[in-house]
Amino acid sequence: MRFGLAHCEIVPPFSTTMRGYSARKDRFDGVNDPLTFTAIVLEVGERRALLGAADLCGLPDDESIPGLLARLGEAVGCPPDNVMLNSSHTHGGPLVAERYRDWLYERILETVHKAADNMSEGTLWYAEGKTRLPMNRRLDRDDQVVNAPNPEGEIDDRMQLLVLRKPDGEVAAVCMKVSCHPVATGAQHLLTADYPGAWRAAFSKAFGPQVLPIFLQGAGADARPRHVADGDSWRSMKHAELPTIGDELLAETLAILTGTGLRPLEGLTLKGKINPVKAPKEAKEDAPDYMEFHVQTLWLNSELALIGLDSEPLCGLGKIVEAAVAPKQAMFLGYTNGSRAYTPDTQEMKRGGYETGGHFLPGLEDLFAQAVAL
Repeated sequence: MRFGLAHCEIVPPFSTTMRGYSARKDRFDGVNDPLTFTAIVLEVGERRALLGAADLCGLPDDESIPGLLARLGEAVGCPPDNVMLNSSHTHGGPLVAERYRDWLYERILETVHKAADNMSEGTLWYAEGKTRLPMNRRLDRDDQVVNAPNPEGEIDDRMQLLVLRKPDGEVAAVCMKVSCHPVATGAQHLLTADYPGAWRAAFSKAFGPQVLPIFLQGAGADARPRHVADGDSWRSMKHAELPTIGDELLAETLAILTGTGLRPLEGLTLKGKINPVKAPKEAKEDAPDYMEFHVQTLWLNSELALIGLDSEPLCGLGKIVEAAVAPKQAMFLGYTNGSRAYTPDTQEMKRGGYETGGHFLPGLEDLFAQAVAL
């Protein structure tokens, strides 16, 4: 097995609008911490795959995505079905409008070329543990579901790690996946990677620049960091407070890395498949009766798959889609190759609330689960 790594900053070199809150239409005032894109190219035999991680609220949901996946696949030497681009979903990132999009895509392509041109031997490892980061944000109040702290609500409290090691056993990179909105700093006007950036900063301080920390986002559409729960509402954390979350996430990462659960992934296959899903919606005049999503499955080996979905999934839906591969394991990634809409499972649809405003028909989770390539 061989791998290549490369990363770059993706802070816009010009003033542009931020994304993440519908009421925020103005431009950023400055930069609190770097926004980055990281490329991981994996190779086994003649097969390659690309996993990309970006500090973005999401890639644009337009016709540019298939072309981008094709270009990146050509750069890597793999089919587009083997290209997964995960966004952290930071609400402190820029809107990927046309000017920034064109600049961003070129930066991504350059970085992917660097990773693909600098391959070296190594091994891939997997481990799983727990995190205290997420708190459910869907609270029943006065017969309505409101966006407020719900300590008893459902969350995905797993922290999953992919670890790349050099032949001598030294760690080259750690991918950390959790499921939680990066909205600790609220709708302020500084570009920020939010808590993923704080974790990376803490990680780099502990490990040094020779080990690359990479953040992946799961099914966190109904969770916020518990650190910003303030009674029955949420507060906006000052940017200077972010390191408190970063330090906690680092401690949880270290607990997993030094535990007994870290295992090598042997017999890598790198088999990817993107399946379209037409999700039916409630009938409305002058509106489409479905929305098309894409379920991507990338089997790292016969026992572990990365499952990507171009939506903003609630954690219950993510767990059901993951279960499609049981008893094998999966890492479920939302915000992958785009983020078209909130995608709740049937149980959450019945409860209602902001995240169910897409008006999908019940059974959405089953459609996605059926589209997972086994």
